[in-house]
Amino acid sequence: MVKISQVLLYQRLLPVIESLAREGSEVDVHELNFAATMDFINAYLFGLDNGSNFLEDAPFRKHFLALYYSRKTYTFWPQEMPKMMSFLHKLGIRLVPRFVEAANREIEDWCLSMCKGVETSLETGAKSTKTSTSPVVYSQLADSLLTSSTKSTPENSFHPKDLTIASEMLDQLAAGHETSGITLTFLMHELSQRPKLQAALCEELLTLSPTLSYETRGANEDQKSNLPEVPSPRALDTLPLLNALLLETLRLHAAIPGPQPRVTPSTPTTLAGYSNIPPNTRVSALPYTLHRNAAVFPDPLTWKPERWLEAGKEEKEEMMRWFWAFGSGGRMCIGNNFAMQEMKFLLAAIYTNYTTSVVDDERMEQEDAYTAGPVGNKLVLKFARVEGGSS
Repeated sequence: MVKISQVLLYQRLLPVIESLAREGSEVDVHELNFAATMDFINAYLFGLDNGSNFLEDAPFRKHFLALYYSRKTYTFWPQEMPKMMSFLHKLGIRLVPRFVEAANREIEDWCLSMCKGVETSLETGAKSTKTSTSPVVYSQLADSLLTSSTKSTPENSFHPKDLTIASEMLDQLAAGHETSGITLTFLMHELSQRPKLQAALCEELLTLSPTLSYETRGANEDQKSNLPEVPSPRALDTLPLLNALLLETLRLHAAIPGPQPRVTPSTPTTLAGYSNIPPNTRVSALPYTLHRNAAVFPDPLTWKPERWLEAGKEEKEEMMRWFWAFGSGGRMCIGNNFAMQEMKFLLAAIYTNYTTSVVDDERMEQEDAYTAGPVGNKLVLKFARVEGGSS
């Protein structure tokens, strides 16, 4: 994670933002956040050499996001009623347009190409560079498939090994970029309306050792090959304001506020005051409603990061008991720790060096959807160098 952060922050993200700040240009940070989170998750999945470079490749980034969003409103049928969809399709009745299927195929092919890139690198023993990292998730999944029982070996498996891996990787990169990107957008929107809070965050970030200060004076090839050190993930976890900002944004603007379905056990059960619920009944809880319990979160519709700083031990424990941005139990988000570290690194790098201000936040209200970004699907901000910061 540290090596990934060094490369993505100092070679990609900060140079892009510095250029925007120098030119006084505005930028859609919703798109920029998706670029950063996509590059982070793909570096962890496939390694830096075989992952994406959305931060620097704007044309492909825009093309991918257009594909990705073109299919979002058509996920109900394949997710909830796949057998009915398949049956109707055989009768010539299409519930999902052809362009959605074409977009899905292109996204799947792109993911498969990254998988093949990793496999080729591993087979040929491609020489690593100073900016190379291991394909952590890909390697673990491939190893687990190789050591599984003979009933699951590629030779007699229903799905070829490469497609099994690619399917899992696609799930990870889709979930890993969108939710974190949405969270960062809402957090930056809140911060951009509060200059004093930005200053307080910057002051806290400057207590890190090393800091994430970006020196642009004299930046050259030597800096590219000898990247500055970054603080440890543990050091970032010690920053109370940074943590409070994220927890409060995840509370009020949970990227997945929608229902998390579960099925009741084989015997009648009691749940939330309802008794004798029949077996195999689908029930759901929603982060949206849990996070708006006024008895736990007073003034629940207001973004108040200070609630996490001022709460006593027992009060905070109760807040965390109701905090469900990542779910819980056997079906909770497996990437919650990665997501928190990734977002902390990104926010720390940005607000150590820059301030943000709103240019266009029209339709920033959150969508009424399972995965919910801003209705307008954009947030336009301007970046400016922190006063007295490096240049």
